[in-house]
Amino acid sequence: MKHIIFDCDSTVGLPGKPMDDVLALLYLLGNPDRCKVLGITCTFANGSAREVYASTKQFLEEIRRTDIPLLPGADRGEDPVSDAARFIADTVNAHPGEISLVAIGSLTNLYGAYLLDNTLFSKVREIVLMGGYTAPVLYHGKHLDELNFSVNPKAAAWVLNRGQNISILTGNNTLGPSYLPKEEFIRKMGGSYIAEKCGYRFDDQKKRYGNAISYCWDVVAAVYLLHPELFEDHFAHCYVTEKGMHSGWLGVTEEAPDTSLLNLPRVTDMVRYREEMYRGWERFCREEMP
Repeated sequence: MKHIIFDCDSTVGLPGKPMDDVLALLYLLGNPDRCKVLGITCTFANGSAREVYASTKQFLEEIRRTDIPLLPGADRGEDPVSDAARFIADTVNAHPGEISLVAIGSLTNLYGAYLLDNTLFSKVREIVLMGGYTAPVLYHGKHLDELNFSVNPKAAAWVLNRGQNISILTGNNTLGPSYLPKEEFIRKMGGSYIAEKCGYRFDDQKKRYGNAISYCWDVVAAVYLLHPELFEDHFAHCYVTEKGMHSGWLGVTEEAPDTSLLNLPRVTDMVRYREEMYRGWERFCREEMP
């Protein structure tokens, strides 16, 4: 059983905004035998921290999971020591060695928690992130700018250089597993709460790019957390700087005193991965949805 703090920038339902954060959360909630979400902390990236908090609050009310603590984080340019940062620090200190931090937006809240306790990362079980890249990412035929790390480069560099047991599901490594065509999604999830809640995204993408295809990047991090056997770990020495984080570039290089050893996992069996992704969503709809 893993005990998780879910740090996200969920904007599900907001016009023109992604829904992959909530798909990652729904996958975790669909696996109550494997994990427990102890709290959700809100950060910025897809939207402002305030938009994320409002969207997530409404979502938790819809699925009747207001029992999960929801904490507002700092917005862009604000003091990173927020309610969310305090919750992370307090929870990790109350359960040393037991907490898995899953961060799929900016790393502002993790940075704020570190500022409260600079020994914090040594007491975390693991840190699983979605962000960054080590090779160009083509998205609907165009080069995609990284979002999560680059929106707060200082926080990202701080966490990646000081964190321990960090696994990063990078943009380039998650592109294939994230691929989510509307036809497949509706065939698998049609008529469900998840299809009703998230289906708008395909129509948005068709209007913007000419095809009804979305990408569920953040779900890859959630599946990795619970089923690492579906992935192959790749440990790499990365030269991480605040300047480099302005683009989210993880500079893989040779081992040196100023590099960080980071795990960059990749899916090894796409069929089994996608079966597991849908299984988590289907179980949530069948067993967890009131």
